[in-house]
Amino acid sequence: MWILDKIISRNYTIRFEEISAEWLELKRNTIKQSTYYKYAYCIEKYLKERLGKLRKKDLEKYDYNQMTNELTKELSPKSVKEILNVLKSILKYANQRYSMNIHLDLIISPKVRVKEINVLSKKEVNKLEKYCLTENSLKSLGIFICLNTGLRIGEICALKWEDIDFEKKLINIKKTLQRVYTVEKKTEIIINSSKTESSIRAIPMSDKIYHILKELRKRQDSEAFFFDGFKGSIY
Repeated sequence: MWILDKIISRNYTIRFEEISAEWLELKRNTIKQSTYYKYAYCIEKYLKERLGKLRKKDLEKYDYNQMTNELTKELSPKSVKEILNVLKSILKYANQRYSMNIHLDLIISPKVRVKEINVLSKKEVNKLEKYCLTENSLKSLGIFICLNTGLRIGEICALKWEDIDFEKKLINIKKTLQRVYTVEKKTEIIINSSKTESSIRAIPMSDKIYHILKELRKRQDSEAFFFDGFKGSIY
């Protein structure tokens, strides 16, 4: 009975900050490092301030939609929705682990409007390409490759010379680079494998890209990230 009473007492006295820490630790081994940092930052910056000290009875009657309204005043609907997704996952864990009764279906996420993408005209692309070739910098090279391959910024920044197959004229995409916020409110560079199998691919090099990279390769170490020229550090 003593053990049972202790468990019941724990269910009523545990705070949100402890629950979120447990949830995050459980997630650690099932998600990428960049995602872990994103969740940790979300909890530290947006959730602990509002919910950190709340216990079972307070969490069960808390007005989460009011919190949503407050967040919407300072953040985009997309960012608010991402925060609420983390919150709902934590509260679902609280319901299951600590016998709470929080109605997750009543927590309403803001509607995210899909923005229309502005596409460069052929004339604008040619003008930008000409500028990049004239500028002749690593930054302009990145823009030039992006224009000619459709690679994402994170994919381009993660490229090393070992990913370039000059014999077959292919750029092998295997990883992506992100700068994420840590709990200490600093930023850190994270390099992960590509999200899905379809993201791991080989992109043909045009003759222009081939000759530019071939020339640049002569001036850099074979193990370097070729957009900064260093082996271990990035930007």
